[in-house]
Amino acid sequence: MLGAALAEVAASFGLRYLQLGGAKSLTARERANWLQDAASTVLQRAGMKVVADGTPPPHGLVVSNHLSYLDVLAYASTMPCAFVAKQEVRGWPIFGAFATMAGTIYVNRERRTANNHAVALMEEALTAGLRVVLFPEGTSSDGRQMLRFHSGFFEPAVRTNAVVTTAAIAYASSTAEEAALAYHGDDVFGTHLVRTLGQRHLEARVVFATEGKRYVSRKDAARATQSEVELLRSGLAGSAATQPSMDSAPDSVPMDPLRLTLTG
Repeated sequence: MLGAALAEVAASFGLRYLQLGGAKSLTARERANWLQDAASTVLQRAGMKVVADGTPPPHGLVVSNHLSYLDVLAYASTMPCAFVAKQEVRGWPIFGAFATMAGTIYVNRERRTANNHAVALMEEALTAGLRVVLFPEGTSSDGRQMLRFHSGFFEPAVRTNAVVTTAAIAYASSTAEEAALAYHGDDVFGTHLVRTLGQRHLEARVVFATEGKRYVSRKDAARATQSEVELLRSGLAGSAATQPSMDSAPDSVPMDPLRLTLTG
């Protein structure tokens, strides 16, 4: 089913390209729109729900904690956006190709000085009024403790005077703890994907801050947003702990494979 969904979204990308006559590449905004449709399709076919609280910002840098490659699908399903990701993602089977098609901005975690091009692409996207999603921890964690936010990739938002909005993500399932759903440490991508999608009632929970801020210092931005994201995460963790499993939900309440709820 997942393979069929990936084939479907790949075909939709090709169709959009052909509609342009192949004369030019898709713009960053067109790729972001495609990614939103593709993410919604893949999540629906995979049986994963996304429940979002708050309204995605209209533009600017969106900063979040990072738990899994599924974070990208969850956020993308809520809004057209571009992502900043480690360059290793480019080489992932299938998903690396889709990340590139979606206009992902790749960065080198080992050589920060080699990221001038990535910074320029971020500035270009922010100046054009696009949403750019950044995971400042630099890698995914098991969710038990947030890693330190790196300040380097806040610089494009400082230079362009872009609004920085915090967000947080959490996962829940009736058959696994969040730490088992997170992709971290020595996890193998393919094995983790199969194990995760095999869980029952898999759900991603996303929350957006009510308003964003502008910063004049990347270090101040990193410190302030980490505190905000940790606070948002604590609220999500609390709701996950008290949320009844779908096994105990009344039979009279139908649950869709993908339920996206945006509340202001």
